[in-house]
Amino acid sequence: MEHARYMQRCLQLARNGAGFTAPNPMVGAVLVQGERILAEGWHRAHGRAHAEVECLRAFGNSPVPPDAVMYVSLEPCSHTGLTPPCTDLLITRGIRTAVIGCTDPDPRVAGRGIARLRGAGITVITDVLRDECRWVNRRFITAQEEQRPYVILKWARTSDGFLDRHPRDGRGVQRISCFTTDVLVHHWRSEEHAILVGSRTVLNDNPHLGVRHVAGRQPLRVVLDRQGITPPSSNVYNGNAPTLLFTGKVRGLKGVEEVVIQPGASLLESMMAELHRRKIRSLLVEGGGELLSHFIAEGLWDETREIVGEALFLQGTPAPRLVQQPFDSFHSGMDRIHLFTRTAQPDPTWPW
Repeated sequence: MEHARYMQRCLQLARNGAGFTAPNPMVGAVLVQGERILAEGWHRAHGRAHAEVECLRAFGNSPVPPDAVMYVSLEPCSHTGLTPPCTDLLITRGIRTAVIGCTDPDPRVAGRGIARLRGAGITVITDVLRDECRWVNRRFITAQEEQRPYVILKWARTSDGFLDRHPRDGRGVQRISCFTTDVLVHHWRSEEHAILVGSRTVLNDNPHLGVRHVAGRQPLRVVLDRQGITPPSSNVYNGNAPTLLFTGKVRGLKGVEEVVIQPGASLLESMMAELHRRKIRSLLVEGGGELLSHFIAEGLWDETREIVGEALFLQGTPAPRLVQQPFDSFHSGMDRIHLFTRTAQPDPTWPW
C-alpha cells in the first residue's frame, strides 16, 4: 500500500486547520481500504473534535472493515483533555492497522498513544513522511521541545536595503511592498497565534496588526513598550482584537492586558517565557530594525520572511542581514520574497 501517498493527503487535510487549532497541533486523518478512501477528517479548531474523530464520524456508524487502515499525521492522543482519548476510539471502532506520521512530543502522549494501540493488538506503522509531518506542526513541536513560541521574523526592505527613510519626512507610512504582497502578509497573520511590534513601530506607523484582506482568525496583538511611550489612542489598543502589552510599569490602558517587565530581566527570554505560559504557539515579529536585530542577535528565531520591493530609498534604517541563504524564493506581484530558516532544512515544496 502506498503509505506516503495517503500520509500526504493527511497533511493536506491538516493544513485546513491553519490558524484555528492553536494551541493544539494541526492533524489530518484518512481511512483507506485497498486503494479507496473511505473517509477523511481534520482537526478544525481548538476545542473541537480531533482528526481521527472527524474521520470516523464521516465514515458513519457501520463496522470498520477489518482490512481498513487509519492514517493520521500525528500520534493519536492517549489522555483526556478537552476531548476523550483518540486511542480509545480507534480501539473501540475496531481499527486493526494504523499508520502514523510522527510521534507527539507532548509529555502527556510522547509514545503512549502508540503503545496503547499496540497493546490493544493494533498493527502500528510509524514515521511515514516524518520530516514533513513535523514541519507542518513545527509551531506546536517547538513549544513542546523548546518551551517557547515558534518565532517568525518578517520585514519588507527596498531593493537598496532599507526598512524606511530616516529621518521621516512627514508622509506617514512609507510603502515598500505591493498590494499582492499585502494580501499575502495578512494571510500570514491569520495563520499565527500572535503578532509582535515594538514601541517605535507603534509611534511611527500606528498599525492595527489585524487581518483584513483575507478571512481568518485575528492574532493576539503583542506590544513591547518598556518605557511606556505609546499613546493610549494607538490603533493596537482599540479593542478590536486582544492586546497584550509588555511594559516597565502598569499603565492602566482600557481593554489591554499588561505584563510588567522586571528590572534586570532578560527581555526577550522573559517575554518568550510568558507567552509560552499562555500557550502562545507562534509569534510573528513585525517590529522595526532594532527589535528584529535583538531577535537575530540572540538566535531567537526559527523563520524569516523577507519582502524585497522595487523602491529605492537611498538612505534610512538598514534592513537586518542574515548569514543563511534562503531555502526558497518566489515572486509576489512586483516583490520578491525570501524565506529563511535558522536550523531546519525544509524541502521548498513543503507548505510553509
